Amino acid sequence: MDSWSEIADEVALEGLDGITIPTLWIRLENKHPKFPLKLDDSTKGLIWRFLSTHTDLSFYELPTDREDVVLVDRYKVVDQDSNVEIEEPTVGVDIYPIKIIPENKDGLQGSCVFFKERIDITKHVRSKNLVPLLNLEEVLERYGRKLVVVASQMMRFRALIGSENDPELKLGDDSYCILEKVGRSRWHGEIQGDLHGSSFKVDPRKFHYLRKSLVRHKLITMQRHCRQRKFGHEQYSLLLLLKRFHNNRLTKSVLLIENICGILQQMPGNSIPFMALKDQLVSVLTPGVPDS
Repeated sequence: MDSWSEIADEVALEGLDGITIPTLWIRLENKHPKFPLKLDDSTKGLIWRFLSTHTDLSFYELPTDREDVVLVDRYKVVDQDSNVEIEEPTVGVDIYPIKIIPENKDGLQGSCVFFKERIDITKHVRSKNLVPLLNLEEVLERYGRKLVVVASQMMRFRALIGSENDPELKLGDDSYCILEKVGRSRWHGEIQGDLHGSSFKVDPRKFHYLRKSLVRHKLITMQRHCRQRKFGHEQYSLLLLLKRFHNNRLTKSVLLIENICGILQQMPGNSIPFMALKDQLVSVLTPGVPDS
């Protein structure tokens, strides 16, 4: 993926809500792998020109300024012995509250809090011949943090499902918005308990049902996740990631449990003497280390 495609991808991953220009700079500055271009004023001007002439991007004015995104690194503070997240990330106001757009006549899917209120200003940004009408300084002076860049439905969907999946795949609106929310979190993913409890505010059983189609079509990956809450107790849940952003984030206790389950599944009757299990775990967890 070249630099220009990476920029468009960042816009698409932000979803139907779109992305403000200041938040785009934050995303690019914190991109993984590292964004190859230096984000000085000259480069930002070129990026804006690229955005303003991209036929799969539209521009809207929000009724109010949107705050900049606050990036959350859930693995910034972890216990060194157990690899458990030991405190919940502190975040401000959720700048992307869930408001599902149901059964849109134009085939649009996603969550957008100002879907009906925002104003399409694309014609003020570029001409019909794709000539930019405003440079970066002018557009920020006129619209500031009310301006959002929104990728087309196909571009947003492709960013979420990857190139190997069928772009004709149909998802329900609720399931699509879960996918969109997970995708916006990039490499850090979303905790299932947070999604059904805080973001979507639905019963865990309903959330499990909505998640099933994403798992069935292999659009997301799941792994066990443990974190230590503010008052000391540990919370176990699932970490959801887009397939393209999957990375193993296993705590030592979860890794131990998974190895035990794997060993038991290979044993007759799914049972094994304790000392034999212990010996096998030693060989699995300390490869290359001779027995004492």
